[in-house]
Amino acid sequence: MRQLLFTGFNAFGQHEFVNSPRDECAASAGFREISAHDGGNNNTKNQCTISFDWRYTAYALCRKLWLRGLLETEPGECVEVEAPGEIKALAAGDSHCLVLLCTGELYKIQPKLEATLQAIRLENPPRPSTATKRTIFGAVKAPAPPSIEHIACGTNINVAVSSENAVFSIPSCLHQFPDRQWRVQQLECGHEHALLLNGNGDVYTWGNGLRGQLGQAALCVEETPQLIESLAGIKITGIAAGGWHSAAISAFGDLYTWGLNCSGQLGMRVMKPNGLQKEPTVYPLPQLHDLPDCCCCSSRESGAEDTDVCEPLKVFAGSRHTLLLRRCGRLWASGWCIHGQLGKQLCEQNFLDAFQALHGVDADLDVVNVLCGPWATLLMVTQKKSVSTDDPIS
Repeated sequence: MRQLLFTGFNAFGQHEFVNSPRDECAASAGFREISAHDGGNNNTKNQCTISFDWRYTAYALCRKLWLRGLLETEPGECVEVEAPGEIKALAAGDSHCLVLLCTGELYKIQPKLEATLQAIRLENPPRPSTATKRTIFGAVKAPAPPSIEHIACGTNINVAVSSENAVFSIPSCLHQFPDRQWRVQQLECGHEHALLLNGNGDVYTWGNGLRGQLGQAALCVEETPQLIESLAGIKITGIAAGGWHSAAISAFGDLYTWGLNCSGQLGMRVMKPNGLQKEPTVYPLPQLHDLPDCCCCSSRESGAEDTDVCEPLKVFAGSRHTLLLRRCGRLWASGWCIHGQLGKQLCEQNFLDAFQALHGVDADLDVVNVLCGPWATLLMVTQKKSVSTDDPIS
């Protein structure tokens, strides 16, 4: 059975802990199990879609949607609505939550007690004149509305990508990638910037890049998606967007981070070894990491076949923290931890400025997925399958 383990900011009752009262200071509590607000459905944790902002959490199951947290005046407020179709994805932002249906239709809902779903009308992308369709009576046939496949939401940015690779700064069409065979694999948003990963392993960024979060040499604002030239030729398999920083994982198991490093969220030192001088705060170009050996590597005999067993597999980012899932199943983390978003405190200061192994997750649990909110972290875990010693070895 899948469990949801949460750590971080929960002052507004966004999450209900299992067998534990809500408290406002969870910085030293570490990961604790939460229950999805499911209207009594015990199977929700196995199937639900989740997204959370700093003051509320959105849960979806089939056509049902719940928002819980500080919606108007009191912590722990909750609203339930029903969508016109099955919900595929959620993207929670400060002012609204984007709701994507399996049909490709896009809606939004405000985090309020009397809120209702509102359909979003997207601008149709420009089409070449040769693509104009007419009815049998000669009238111009109205183009079908865009079918959305990916959504992402930040503090000041809302992005969607259609099945035909049109990029929307909701509701306007921002850019149309010309090749229909060119597929979008992942879309992420920070506070003011967006990252897009395609099937070729290329990374595109746009938005506010004044803190280096776009991975471009110049600190500027980019209105349309721009290829990160310094990663061109490197097949990227996963991306993450923090508040003002970004990260990527390559097919070779390399980790790259760039952007703002004020709290060590890039996994790079904030102060020089003498403790008196600061290291650079902004790294505009992707920085390749030389990660320390995982603790599980030293617990077994080394061999050539084990050299890649602990390489980075996936990366996730919150406002000012970064989590790394290694192939061995261990989580590593760096960045701001004042709200407990990195689990039990590992540092005397309010941040970690080097990646360290995350504690507080049982060794018999497999991490299925990781969700990072602005000041919190949510793990979806399952029990590891035990291998019987009595089973014959083929």
